[in-house]
Amino acid sequence: MDEYVRYLSDQLVAKWTSPQGVRLMAAGATVVDGLLEHGPLTPAKAAGLLDWPADEVLSRFHAMNFDLETDRDGAIVGAGVSLNSARPHTMELRGERRHGWCAMDVLMFPAVFQEQASRVTSRCAATGVPVSLIVTPLGVEAVVPSTAAVTLAPATGGDIREVFCDRVNFYATAEPARQAADHDADLGVCTVAEAWTIGKRLADLF
Repeated sequence: MDEYVRYLSDQLVAKWTSPQGVRLMAAGATVVDGLLEHGPLTPAKAAGLLDWPADEVLSRFHAMNFDLETDRDGAIVGAGVSLNSARPHTMELRGERRHGWCAMDVLMFPAVFQEQASRVTSRCAATGVPVSLIVTPLGVEAVVPSTAAVTLAPATGGDIREVFCDRVNFYATAEPARQAADHDADLGVCTVAEAWTIGKRLADLF
C-alpha cells in the first residue's frame, strides 16, 4: 500500500471517528438495518427508527454531508447499502443481493454484517469489463480478473457520494485506474486486497 493510499485510509478513519462521524455512522447504520428489514423507507418510517422528526430526516443527513438516496416517490432506498438495482456494485447481505454506492461499500459491508462469503460483482469503470470476487472475514478470494484495482478518494469537502463514492470504483487492471488518477489528482490506486484492508478498518468501527 503506497503512502498516499495509506493517508487516505487514515483520513477515512479520522472522518468516521470524529464526533460528527460517530453520530452519522450510528444514524446510517439504523437506516441500513431498516432498509434490509423493511425495504424502502418513507421519511416517517425512518424517523420512527431514528427517533427524529419526520420532516428533519433528510435535512439532518444533508447537514452531515450524507444525502440519503431516494426514489421518485421520495422513499429512502440507500445509505451506503442501496436497494437501487441500477447501481453496478453488488454484494450478498443476509442471503440477498444488495447494492452499494461504491467499491468500498461492497468490500466493507460484508465485514460489518460478518458475512462468511459474500459474492461481490461490479464492472470496470473504464471498460465495463465484469469484476467479481468473494469477500470473507479474512480478506478477498477469487478476484476476477486477478489484476483488478480500486481507486480511492478523499471523503471530505461535500456530499459523500459526490466527493467519495462516485470516485471509488473497480478497474479491470491498474492501468485505467492510474489513468483515472492522472485526471483526478486526489485519487489513489490500490489493489483489491488493499482496498479490503481499508474497508475492514472501517467495518471494525461499527
